[in-house]
Amino acid sequence: IGHAMTFFQNMKLSGQRAKIAEKVLKEIGDRLKFLVNVGLNYLSLSRSAETLSGGEAQRIRLASQIGAGLVGVMYVLDEPSIGLHQR
Repeated sequence: IGHAMTFFQNMKLSGQRAKIAEKVLKEIGDRLKFLVNVGLNYLSLSRSAETLSGGEAQRIRLASQIGAGLVGVMYVLDEPSIGLHQR
C-alpha cells in the first residue's frame, strides 16, 4: 500500500492524459492515504481479503467509512480498537 501510494504520487502525465487521469488518480491517492493513515501501509495489493487478520479487516472498514466523505453523519465507536495492535 505504501509503495503504491508513492508510485501514484510520483506519476507524471502530461497534456490530455493528465487531464483524463486527474480525478481517478486523486481518488486512488486518497484511498491509499486512508489505508496508510490507519497503519496498513505494509499490506500488498496482491494479498487477498481472506488472508487479512480481524484487526486489518476492521481498519480497512474504518478507512472506507472515513473515506466515504459523508456529511452530517455521526459515528459512535464502541471499543473501536478491539483486535487492533497498539499504536
